[in-house]
Amino acid sequence: MSINRKLVIIVDAYGPARYFQQYLKQQGYLCVHLLGTSQPLPRLNLFDLEQYDATLVHTGDFNITVGNINTLVASLDAELCEILPGVEPGVLLADKLSYHFGLHNNGIEKSRARRDKSEMADVLSVANIPIPHYCRTDTLNEALNFARRYDWPVVLKPLDSAGTNGVHFCYSEKEVINAFHQVMGVENNMGFINQEVLLQTFLSGKEFMVNTVSRDGQHYVSDIWYTDKIHIKGYSRIYNKNYLVDSRSEEYALLKEYVFRVLDTLDIKYGPAHSEVIITPEGPMLVEIASRISGAVDPQFNQACLGNDQIALTLESYLEPEKFLQRIGLPYQVKKLGLQIFLISKKAGKITLFDFPQHLRYIPSVVNFKLKPNVGDILVKTFDLSSSPGIVHLVADNEKTLLQDYQHIQTLFDQYVRVDTID
Repeated sequence: MSINRKLVIIVDAYGPARYFQQYLKQQGYLCVHLLGTSQPLPRLNLFDLEQYDATLVHTGDFNITVGNINTLVASLDAELCEILPGVEPGVLLADKLSYHFGLHNNGIEKSRARRDKSEMADVLSVANIPIPHYCRTDTLNEALNFARRYDWPVVLKPLDSAGTNGVHFCYSEKEVINAFHQVMGVENNMGFINQEVLLQTFLSGKEFMVNTVSRDGQHYVSDIWYTDKIHIKGYSRIYNKNYLVDSRSEEYALLKEYVFRVLDTLDIKYGPAHSEVIITPEGPMLVEIASRISGAVDPQFNQACLGNDQIALTLESYLEPEKFLQRIGLPYQVKKLGLQIFLISKKAGKITLFDFPQHLRYIPSVVNFKLKPNVGDILVKTFDLSSSPGIVHLVADNEKTLLQDYQHIQTLFDQYVRVDTID
């Protein structure tokens, strides 16, 4: 058989992972989507499945999925080049498949530690990497006993969810009890029922998102963002706005060194990673890391700020390694200052007016926006990332413009989104 086409499989290309297909198509690659569950996850969004060269579904039997991939590759007369996770639900399956097919992979020995926050903490603790104190438990008494040993607040969250889903900052034993019952036995954003919870001590300091891409164990920082969050009583600190960090700053240097240690310890040698780190008075400490692209990546926005984005760099690392490796050791270059706004709704009800998008288009710094609701939909009060009404991306030459436009957008949202209030 004459193989004349190259094929990449993306596992669970929810949300921004849809851009993998677009980039691959531009470069002449075939792209197949593999859904990692029998049915799509209801809290995540799949886009443009008809644009893929084929789609497959993993129904739980690994050997059947391997057979289906082999059959498809043969029918397309193609060479299977890589299998990559789209977002968090696809990480474990992509790890296992890429390892099975002998493609570039991070191995399977620490695969769970790259996904399960408790196992992650175990591995990092053994390596003497600074992390918060933690406890994994399925009993309320053990959760309370952990909380009593440390200062308030403590953080309680699922082991393997994402997007601040199920994250609670608890300031009393009563709040620990309430949070425990809200998380245990509930389906998380990844489609799993929470059988245990993770408790961590609170980290005081500024929080950052650090996005990286790796090749052959060599790492490159694609972008770092300072995450300005707002505390919602009874829930987590939810995303408010993200500022692009200057690569010449002391924070960049601190975060780069710390995150590279984490990547090495968790055997992340290939592909993207998304880390959440707090710089405490004692130095950087990991909140969590995931071996996939950031859920907040937006190619148009990132390209405007940096001339590149994590998805494009991920594909470059796999498909054009010589070009990618020339970046190692170099900082990213900021072309424009960037601000990512996560809209927060303080009201709930049926939407009767939604003229907000029309007014956003008149703001010069707005690159794009993604809004979920419309007239007739039910708006809920924002309590985590998935309940945010949407995202607005701004770029400008100076911080003053960004902050002025941020305030203007808050006013527009209050003025041009109206609801029939639900008590």
